Amino acid sequence: MKSPMSWFDRRRLPLFAIMIYATFCVGLYIGVLCRDWGPVLRSQSLMAPKIKTPVATDYVLHWTASFLALAGEPAAVYDYSRLKIVEKDVTGSGPLPWPYPPTALLVDLPLALWPYFVSLAIWLTVTMGVYLLVLYQIAPHSLTILWALAFFGTFVNFAQGQNGFLSAALLGGGLVLLESTPLVGGMLLGLVSYKPQIAALIPLALLIGRRWRALAGAIASGMFLILASAVVFGYDTWAVFLKNIPGTITNLYIQPLWFAKMPSVFAASRLAGYGVTTAWIGQGVSMLVAVALLVWIWSSPASPVIRGMALVLAILLFSPHIWYYDLTILALPLAWFWWEGTTHGWLPWEQVLLISSWMIPVVSFSLATRLMVPIGPLFLVLPVILLVRRFLWEQAQKPKWMHACPT
Repeated sequence: MKSPMSWFDRRRLPLFAIMIYATFCVGLYIGVLCRDWGPVLRSQSLMAPKIKTPVATDYVLHWTASFLALAGEPAAVYDYSRLKIVEKDVTGSGPLPWPYPPTALLVDLPLALWPYFVSLAIWLTVTMGVYLLVLYQIAPHSLTILWALAFFGTFVNFAQGQNGFLSAALLGGGLVLLESTPLVGGMLLGLVSYKPQIAALIPLALLIGRRWRALAGAIASGMFLILASAVVFGYDTWAVFLKNIPGTITNLYIQPLWFAKMPSVFAASRLAGYGVTTAWIGQGVSMLVAVALLVWIWSSPASPVIRGMALVLAILLFSPHIWYYDLTILALPLAWFWWEGTTHGWLPWEQVLLISSWMIPVVSFSLATRLMVPIGPLFLVLPVILLVRRFLWEQAQKPKWMHACPT
């Protein structure tokens, strides 16, 4: 008779340990709701038009921007003195500057149609729901949602009420649909332009990969966002935004508390005490690596999955203005890696590298914010190694898509 403990063999034990960790992480969501939402909602009405203390403090910025836009003052979001007064008046919190273009303001426009707490609940439910759905489409497995909820980028975005879920849903959805419906997939990718630092490499990838219909869709949806925001908010709002770009960049230079929360080479260099010029040199090297990686893989007969992973990782390497809540998009290649290994077999040490890639962001964030240790960019080293190994292995297999014509 087999011992009951025989189930815990060498193969199953790591999975069991990860499930315990993941379940613990999911419990963090309950902790946020009890610790942050509970006391606040006991002291003020869920439907209060003005609140004394908010939850998900980053959401204050998005809700206040919507409040001003709906009140007929869209350009005021770029007036920091005006914005911080309104933030304090209607949410009891702030001040946070608005760094986004009017296209992002258009996306946020409906948020203040509801009271703050109701709006936040709708925002998180809808964007997080679509984000998890996209990840499930990438890796249709019963554990996908659990792994996604336990991922650090997911938790940070949930706790802060940020827009990372939306970015990941649009980017992942566009890449998933790129083969079956390239025009629609391209349109979703074009909508990522509401946040330009994430969208910058998308046209280059589609161009290199000769995805003409997708590129047309991306250009069309991106132009639609620009024109619609100009019509809704007025062209003056765009003029104010363009005028404020130097000030926004200056904030990137001088906010030491931000550096620990941005896992880019630029931010890590500044956190380590290097000057702006040195930091930009380091970021420039990272950007060149990102473009080289993208060109190498998208100009090769790689599978759609490998191309999708390469684009996401290149985006994270390229942008100097990436926050930890933007790591929701890192969940996309991690899900692809897991599903590729599950369905096509694992390469040596690939499982260990993948698990480490999944867990490293929480370690790097903790070291950066608590000890001011600038190791943020290291979270991309292992995923890039995974990508290159899987790409080279795939090329050696000579899969059926190697001679497929791009659409």
